[in-house]
Amino acid sequence: MSTQNNTSTVAIQLSDRKRIAVQAGCVCLMLSIAMLGLSFNVLQGPILIEMNAMKYFSLLTIFASLGLVIMTPIGGKLGDIFGRRNIVVISGSIAVVCGLGLSLVKTIIPFITLRLILSAAQGAFTAAPYIIAREINEAKNVPKVMGILASSVAFGGFAGSIIAGALADAGLLNIAIAFPVLPLIIGIILIAINMPNKKREGKTPMDVLGIVVLTLAISSFVLSLNFGSSLGWTNPIILLGFIAMIIFFFLLVKVENKAVDPIIPMRLFKNRNYTTLLLVGFLAYFYMTTMNTYAPLAVQQVMNESATLSGILQMPRTIITMLLPALVGVWVGKKRDNFWIGMAISSILVAVSFIPLCFINSTTSIVLMISLIGVTGLAESIRGVTVTAAAQSFLDSKDIGVGTALVNFFNSASSLISAAVCGAVFNAAGTNVAKGVNGTFVVAVASSVLQFIIVVMFIRKAMRTQKPANSNSIDAI
Repeated sequence: MSTQNNTSTVAIQLSDRKRIAVQAGCVCLMLSIAMLGLSFNVLQGPILIEMNAMKYFSLLTIFASLGLVIMTPIGGKLGDIFGRRNIVVISGSIAVVCGLGLSLVKTIIPFITLRLILSAAQGAFTAAPYIIAREINEAKNVPKVMGILASSVAFGGFAGSIIAGALADAGLLNIAIAFPVLPLIIGIILIAINMPNKKREGKTPMDVLGIVVLTLAISSFVLSLNFGSSLGWTNPIILLGFIAMIIFFFLLVKVENKAVDPIIPMRLFKNRNYTTLLLVGFLAYFYMTTMNTYAPLAVQQVMNESATLSGILQMPRTIITMLLPALVGVWVGKKRDNFWIGMAISSILVAVSFIPLCFINSTTSIVLMISLIGVTGLAESIRGVTVTAAAQSFLDSKDIGVGTALVNFFNSASSLISAAVCGAVFNAAGTNVAKGVNGTFVVAVASSVLQFIIVVMFIRKAMRTQKPANSNSIDAI
């Protein structure tokens, strides 16, 4: 990309060799995050059975996401204050220690504790690869790099679950737990050696009160959502949790508005285009719970197919998301209009995929279902290279770190809220499993249609008329 004076718009100048090495390090970080997440989905049952602690399954599941959700927005801000490289090295090293520790402990309390710390450490650097992509690349190349990161997540999840399962079946459970730290170690080394630690000049006060209130707000939100379906949404404890959530979020707004350097700058939510893209990203993720949880259930209990077939539902989708995002990123980077067009196409593809699934019954073809879910791989390939990069383009340079982290936070929150909504829809059907899963597919269609409307009515106009807020944006190609 060239600007009017033909000067580079890269925030951190690196030689080609160092830039490639840093990008490889970011890929390794994403591989590790995906491998850790998907391998634990496979291994959690066998681990708890070995510890005679299956009663902790739900609690461990919550802790696996709690630290990640809390630390994602905090990690973005800490990177601005202390430097992105330092945050990756420190939090990544903590994650390595926890990952290795999980493979060694034999009792449940230390295991749960390490799992919580691991998810928090991951949250601290989850947004870093996406922020670094913006800092070390010309704007026109950012969507392509986002595509490579999206492919890394797809490959990491696919390979992680297969490798973990194979190692566990071979009786090597400890190795199955620990192996995802290998790409993480490589990523830390590559970034530590090749990337300078750019941080804000001068002393900046730490927003400790903001961190505490944010942690309490998110914790009450996540715990209430997760336990609501089991304890009942009218349970006094759950209601108290939601009341606490409202109070803490209200306090968070007050605290952050008064903070000298807030963890979450409330001014970001006054940026209409950025806030609208947060909503688009939230809606773009909403179908994931239905696809990951209720589609396999439909295969097994409505279509009466085997667990093996339900396990390969996403194989074509995974292959597509490993190969396509980088190519889509090249297309997106050629023209600013391609951002909103891509988001619109992505939402249409999800809706078209799930409309036939709203009528699943015992005669539905498994081939049809695999094919339709495969189409969502096209949607995900486009989403992965458009939403975050577009949101970044409407942020001032000083807000890229925390702004990108907030995009990731909203994506994570989408999965949690989607799980609660889909759970309520499914439970409303009682013992009629077919009606329940079809209802969750209707939710996926509705969220995708709403996403399409918002993109066409608001994002399209913003992309065409408003100049990007930062100089490292696709404003002239």
